Amino acid sequence: MSSNYYEKKMAMKKITLLIFLFSLTVSFSQSTIEGFIFDKETKTSLPYATIKIISAKNYYTITNEDGKFEIDDRFAIDSLEIRFIGFKTKKVAVSYFKEHSKFYLAPNTFHLNQVLVVAKKDKNYTYNLLYSLIQKYRDKELITKSKAFLTLTSSARGIPIETVEGFYNSEQSLSKGIVDLKLKSGRFGQNATFPFYSLNNTDILKDFQLFEKSDQILPFYPGNFTLGAIKSKYLVEIDKCASCDQGDLSISFTPKKENGRLFSGTVIFNKETLTIKKITLSGEDLITDGLSSIIEDDTVTPKSIQLNINFNPNDYHKIQSIDFEFKMNYSSKDNFEIITSHSLLYFYDYNFSFTEPYFTNNINFNNDYDKIRTQQASEEFWNINFQFPKSYREKMSIDFFKKYGYLINYNTTIPSDYLQYIRPSIMDWQKNKSLKWEDIKYNLLKDEESTIDHKAYKQGATKAVDKEAFSISEFKHKPNKSEIDELFIFSFMLDVYTNDLGEKQFSTKTLFDRNSSFCSYNRIDNKLMYINLIFDIYEIYNQELKTKLSKISSFEEATVLCDEKFEEASLIVDKMKKETNLGLDYQNLVRWKTTINQKLYPKI
Repeated sequence: MSSNYYEKKMAMKKITLLIFLFSLTVSFSQSTIEGFIFDKETKTSLPYATIKIISAKNYYTITNEDGKFEIDDRFAIDSLEIRFIGFKTKKVAVSYFKEHSKFYLAPNTFHLNQVLVVAKKDKNYTYNLLYSLIQKYRDKELITKSKAFLTLTSSARGIPIETVEGFYNSEQSLSKGIVDLKLKSGRFGQNATFPFYSLNNTDILKDFQLFEKSDQILPFYPGNFTLGAIKSKYLVEIDKCASCDQGDLSISFTPKKENGRLFSGTVIFNKETLTIKKITLSGEDLITDGLSSIIEDDTVTPKSIQLNINFNPNDYHKIQSIDFEFKMNYSSKDNFEIITSHSLLYFYDYNFSFTEPYFTNNINFNNDYDKIRTQQASEEFWNINFQFPKSYREKMSIDFFKKYGYLINYNTTIPSDYLQYIRPSIMDWQKNKSLKWEDIKYNLLKDEESTIDHKAYKQGATKAVDKEAFSISEFKHKPNKSEIDELFIFSFMLDVYTNDLGEKQFSTKTLFDRNSSFCSYNRIDNKLMYINLIFDIYEIYNQELKTKLSKISSFEEATVLCDEKFEEASLIVDKMKKETNLGLDYQNLVRWKTTINQKLYPKI
């Protein structure tokens, strides 16, 4: 071949190398655009302002409680549109934030004199206007699915005592509010010297009805009443509104008599279209229906509640965020504290959902903390899905817990000893860590020696064992003593995440269901070895599952494989049960343990 051919070939290699190096430079130079949004007049930050990226997909985010936003610059093509209720909407070039850290919005100014005059002449005008709004929204039953992100911090005397972050699948409607929230993954931190757990704020917010009659945990407001009830219970007025847009009204409502079960508040809406933009509710010394601490002997008395429901400025027919602050008197055996718990639930990616974890057996979790321990996501998942930067308060809490507390799911191991008050419903298999008798209940309804929450056990008699569902009181054959006195439920959990390349990443765990398992007799070392042997057998097949999942691309295929491996493990468990006489044959039990240990811990 001619030398010219080799010269061309070398030239092509150089070009290929240059293209590769250029692509690396671009990917490594990828950064974030960040800034703060401020009120031009007061020079104060604007929390939860909406930042819309003007691009093909019109992606948007919000500022955090400090008014700060952060956007991956691959989304930002040209400019940003910044919206905040009561302020003039502005477009700003992306390049602005490469030289400046703050952007100022100017407030709207307009007068309501004409409407105020009408309202003063007709005492029923404001009541009828408010109730027309309520009636319109009671008819809006369309369910909207979305993703949701929760951030929560709690403190006492300015000292952090808890922080929670979580991603959820959400369903919402304009009539009922939050219809459903299902945790995808989460993490939390806790003060080591004060074992406080928040009051499961997601359950409180799910229970609150926007425009339906309800026996909800939180107090009521006009949206929960008839027109006659509103007139008898509330003083309703049209206010001058510093945070309204042109054409908007602000109606305030104040209880005529304070009874602890009524919120005060305001509704900001467009007068012509009757479109609500924001609902603000608040109250002091309120009475809540059925609130209690996760720690059974501790008591909670609300001091004040602030609840803001913010609708999406790009589509006011959807809820964008719920801002919830709860101050409470908290009494335990050792001390009394005034605790402030602040949470923000942000809804985004409407009409999209996370793929929810799959379980080969149903798991009944006690609360969100319980789920967080199990549904642990990778750091890559958090980096990809995080919606806005951590606030100063959140950063301070995390720094504090690094020194004086615990951070659960911020690293790969979960120290279960830190969770004594959560009373986990499940335990995941861990290398060189076996189940103990205190991890296993005596029976389904009562366990006097266990520290687990007994209330969580009253879930009905039907349970699943090795894929066979039955009721303890309805055996097809006469049960023997072992079938009545012991029940052990195991499960595989399969989850999936998408990395920054758009590739599916699978993760699995082997779980022991504490809530649905018990052993009433023969609580001896042999029996405990037998239970742990079942756990180990399932883990061996879980490890085989992990290997095979590397060749699978769809979650549907992965669930089928997950079921197959669980069934294979169940057959081996059945064989072991027969050969060891349910763990009573010590020699065969030791033989099985030796074989299983060789597979779990092979010598290298």
